[in-house]
Amino acid sequence: MLSKDIISDRAKYKNIFWFLIDGLRPDFLHLNDDAKQCNFIDRCLLRGTVFTNVVTAGAGTHTSMHSIFTSLLPSYNGAVGYEKSALRNFRQEIFTISDYFQLAGYETFRYGDADLERACPMTGFKRWEGSGYHIGNILKHTDLTKTERRDRFIEDVNVCHTNKFVYHHSLLLHELNGESGTFWSSENYAKNIEITAKEFEKLYYEYSISEDDLVIIASDHGVLLNRDYIHDVGENKGHHHEESVKAFFCLIGKDIPAQILMKPISALDEAPTILHMALGKFMPGQGEDRYDYIYGGEYRPAVCFRESGLSEVPPSFEEQLNSNFCYLRDGKWKYTFCGNYPQCEWLIDLEDAGDFQINLKYQYPDERNKYHEMIKRKFSAAQDFHYLPGLGFEKAEIAKEFSLILQMEHIQEQTIKSILDMSGPYYEVFLPHSKISEQFKDNYKVCLINTLDEASIRTFSRGKWLVYLTENGEYSEYFLSDLNRYIQHHRQRNVKIIGEHYIALRREESQDFCGVELYETMQVRAIRYLHPEIRANTYILFGCGMIGKEALEYFGAENVFCFVDNDPAKVGKRVRGKEVISAQHLLEIYSKYKIVITTEPFNAQAIEMQLIKMGIQEYFLLRESFRENRTTCWDEAFELVSSNKIQALDNKK
Repeated sequence: MLSKDIISDRAKYKNIFWFLIDGLRPDFLHLNDDAKQCNFIDRCLLRGTVFTNVVTAGAGTHTSMHSIFTSLLPSYNGAVGYEKSALRNFRQEIFTISDYFQLAGYETFRYGDADLERACPMTGFKRWEGSGYHIGNILKHTDLTKTERRDRFIEDVNVCHTNKFVYHHSLLLHELNGESGTFWSSENYAKNIEITAKEFEKLYYEYSISEDDLVIIASDHGVLLNRDYIHDVGENKGHHHEESVKAFFCLIGKDIPAQILMKPISALDEAPTILHMALGKFMPGQGEDRYDYIYGGEYRPAVCFRESGLSEVPPSFEEQLNSNFCYLRDGKWKYTFCGNYPQCEWLIDLEDAGDFQINLKYQYPDERNKYHEMIKRKFSAAQDFHYLPGLGFEKAEIAKEFSLILQMEHIQEQTIKSILDMSGPYYEVFLPHSKISEQFKDNYKVCLINTLDEASIRTFSRGKWLVYLTENGEYSEYFLSDLNRYIQHHRQRNVKIIGEHYIALRREESQDFCGVELYETMQVRAIRYLHPEIRANTYILFGCGMIGKEALEYFGAENVFCFVDNDPAKVGKRVRGKEVISAQHLLEIYSKYKIVITTEPFNAQAIEMQLIKMGIQEYFLLRESFRENRTTCWDEAFELVSSNKIQALDNKK
């Protein structure tokens, strides 16, 4: 019934395939240079309409992709900042482009070459899949990015004969460049593009794509070349370099003209244009629908915004600027501003000068004031923002696929949060009233009831399936995706599925439920599970670099007391809100905590020897999992190995 409300009777394209090539800059495409040999990506783009000057809303993948999928700036959709934890602020009531396709009757699929946590919004995807590997580990374990899980995913896409929307996030270019560290040279970058193009050609033909399908090829944001981008961010926080937010966007399909459009557009324009092209409907948001421009209509000038460094939307514009760097540009001018750093306020004439070469803020005060007021109005409006999808209904009204019942006696907060992070509005969560569950009462997915007895659940639940969750833990973001996949594969009326920490059965059969025998082994990937012995302030992490920060996220900030580091420059500072202490200080307090070494392997061995010399014999090593047979659908990112087990494990390898 909902489909007819948002889709025309004749969708122009049966299937939509969206290939996102992470980190590919448009100025490295060979579209106008006959002297250079075009690679497969170039040849694909030349078949359709390609926008070569797309300005993204952020320079980070999470920020930019959430804005692309919602056609809203980060301060409006809530997914602000570079940290994964910020994604929990994404406003669940907002409809994404994948929601629209799902509501229009399309089967929706998403795959990522890495388990890049919510690189795009999960909402709207019925099938959510990843390679099983994390950033930095893909090339170590796969044939570039080809895995059995990818093969299985593509096979499931190809055997689906209904209309489908498929999003494939390719991280190969990012990974190839990442091997060189934080300094990506132009020469190596160009070579890696050629490798990526050859692999993309193989990937493209693995999917069953026909001439009746719409193909989208795009990038998420630009990248900085020939300088250390980590150092550059530290030195020039307010310098929003053009190449860091410049992407491309291409539409290929029947009746779409082959052309190159170089005038600037915002990445927020992509979703409205795709929906108009595919469904004949306009998506509400802050982006422009560029459909008419593609077919020779008027070009409406773009005013593009970028934000970075946000952690939340503060109550006033001044506080917003104190925590954020703002960027605005149109076809001619570029304006950047940060309240804390007056030296970061620039007005640049992009037509007559290069990026951050000549600051014209004093020569053109009227332009400077105009753009400053535009930014101020944007952030002021964000505080009062209320999303109106224009569909005649809200997400809370959408029919539910699953009713998740948390029947644990004492529910952990992270259990609820991880379940609410799962994709879409197509499930609801039943919780008993408690001090912890009360804080989620305003979430439209949450149903608080006095008792979780069978009668109450049957009275209030709307899901086709009832899923009883029987353990506390942090649930994998793939849990519902895989559960849905197995249900699709086992459509018999008597389907009952049981796992280590859950039981799922049809709603109409719940009256007869009195325990379920195992229907099939290894049906749904193992749930990522926080060890029950973890308690608040249990751990001290030795090493506050990238692995240390990931470990803090893995354990949960509330469970980590502090960091230790041998670098005197870091001692006394705070990392992710945790104090960094010296090894000498550690000697005074270590007996109260569990010490975990969180550094690269070549540094970890030296730290082990250091701890032993200090008289500290009990410690753990956080290291990447080693598995000879990777058969599970979800692989833990790390394993904890106690000091007396390390040698035994190494011998086993």
